[in-house]
Amino acid sequence: MQAGDVTKYEYFVTKGCLKVYTIDEDGVPHISMFAVEDYWTGDIASFMTKESTPYFIKATEDSELLGISWTNYELLFQEIPKFERFYRILYQRSLISYIRRSNQGISLTAEERYIEFKKKYPNIVNRVTQKDLAGYIGITPEFMSKIISKVNRM
Repeated sequence: MQAGDVTKYEYFVTKGCLKVYTIDEDGVPHISMFAVEDYWTGDIASFMTKESTPYFIKATEDSELLGISWTNYELLFQEIPKFERFYRILYQRSLISYIRRSNQGISLTAEERYIEFKKKYPNIVNRVTQKDLAGYIGITPEFMSKIISKVNRM
């Protein structure tokens, strides 16, 4: 997915790791999420509104995805009502996670955000680069290196 495109598919990750990010006016990437096996990813707002997305999605390791178009998405909900309930619960949890992450971004230090990330996503922390992790935490790669060193000494 490229910024400026209209999102035509939502993706389910069956293998691999992807990052969803924007790039600011200084060329600095800001990672909003990582998606690994059994995660859905894409830009749901662009997918639903047919407006362009500000996001890029890039695989950070060899990945396999299943994509679903808007037409098939709607058909799936009609044909399998339990899937609509499953998807609603999935997005409720996603919204809760987003709200918590936003609150952590303004109330926790970078070190605390890293520790929380490690606790919440132990299956992701060793699959992404230090630079990408810094882009997710919201700090420079150099500062990320210092935090990792400090936390590992604890």
